[in-house]
Amino acid sequence: MPRTVTQMQDNPNNDQFLAASARWEDCKPPYASSHIRICVTAAKIILAHVGQARRSKYEKDNYLRIDFSKAGKVTFYAEFPKKMGLKGKKLGEWPEMAIQIAREKAKDIADHGLKAESVQQAIKEYEGDLSAKVDRQKLGEDSYKTYCTRTKQIAAAFGEREVFSDITYNRLLEVLDLWIETKSNNQALELSAELRRFWKFGAPRYCNGRNVAASLPSDYISSRVQKPTPTRLYTDIESIAGLWLNIAAASSVHQKNAMRYMILTGVRPINVGNLRWSFVNEEAGEIVYPAGVIGMRGAMKTQKEFRLPITPGIRQILDEQKKWRDSVEGCNKEYVFLQPRDPEKPFAKRSLDKLIKTYSPENAVKGVRHDGTVKGKEGAFNTMCRKFLKSNIIAAMRNKGHSRSDSKEISILCMHHSDKESDPMGEFYDFSDEILNEEMALKRLAFEAHETSILAQVALLRKKR
Repeated sequence: MPRTVTQMQDNPNNDQFLAASARWEDCKPPYASSHIRICVTAAKIILAHVGQARRSKYEKDNYLRIDFSKAGKVTFYAEFPKKMGLKGKKLGEWPEMAIQIAREKAKDIADHGLKAESVQQAIKEYEGDLSAKVDRQKLGEDSYKTYCTRTKQIAAAFGEREVFSDITYNRLLEVLDLWIETKSNNQALELSAELRRFWKFGAPRYCNGRNVAASLPSDYISSRVQKPTPTRLYTDIESIAGLWLNIAAASSVHQKNAMRYMILTGVRPINVGNLRWSFVNEEAGEIVYPAGVIGMRGAMKTQKEFRLPITPGIRQILDEQKKWRDSVEGCNKEYVFLQPRDPEKPFAKRSLDKLIKTYSPENAVKGVRHDGTVKGKEGAFNTMCRKFLKSNIIAAMRNKGHSRSDSKEISILCMHHSDKESDPMGEFYDFSDEILNEEMALKRLAFEAHETSILAQVALLRKKR
């Protein structure tokens, strides 16, 4: 049966299409309402012939795109060159929105618009800012590595194309819920805090200061997981004496002396590894950890100078280290304690973790373990030497006739802790120690008493063995 043609077939070369295309091309920017009416009529014919859903006109100088649909709908969009790094946005529809209003809105976005950077790009810039702080010596290298470990976890929670300025409050809640389900309690808390710091950094740059993370409840994580609390675990003098004796079996003199130095001084593990020969003042009988100055990071966590007396036990350790240093060629001459496998590098603070767990006697850690225990849950932990120093010095000073309050104050000096609550402005106005120099005398008395009690217990334990 022959086909009956009831209408002309679509043909992109027919007169109607060509006439519509000519009218479309004749409309040049800047556009007026009359141009839009002409383009609406032309677009319907053109789109019907070519089988497309939409077609656009542009005012590049005004960052404006005018979208025409085959149904005759006209929509204004703000659109920007890639080099501007701005995110495009729908402005409104014609004729409800006049084209002049659309131009003004597009110009306003160009001046104050949200950036189009992804969360991943923002994280890279955040890490770059942290790296710059390391270069300016305002942030430690180890701290930088810790922060980068957290930012990697944040990056993994967002897609490659998720735009920073598009992230909503509910999207952040989804991320926090994911961490609560998949991370340990402590990790979830740390990542939540890092997320807030990252958003505080990025909001002014990519979101016109709108910080959605600031609206998150401060207790969102802590109200859902058990917050780690300071451990109530401790050790006693018998265990410390056992550790002192056991560490003699270590394969390196650096391992033995680094551990014994931490036992006698109670300093943090990082202040064992970063001890330099330049800190040792043998004439004055002191070890001086320097303070932080402008543009430089100090040796201690508090960034303040810490003067430590050289007791007989500490002097013996330093003499052994000096003798080893002078007998070995090609070793690091700057640091006191060196890595056994690579004597060109300073002693690694993490090595103390392993040493104290390996050489501590059985049941060295006392106290109650519970689900929230962070340190010492699986065995000995390196801050037990620091805890023992404070407890033992208070006991030793009480035995020497000092009051409880005086003994506690002396222990604070020996721990290099601040006591701002009793005298918040003391560090700025109290220079009595510079005049009397009694602080070092008290420290020397306390450290020597601490050392004597340990070595006496060591002697007793050695006889029993």
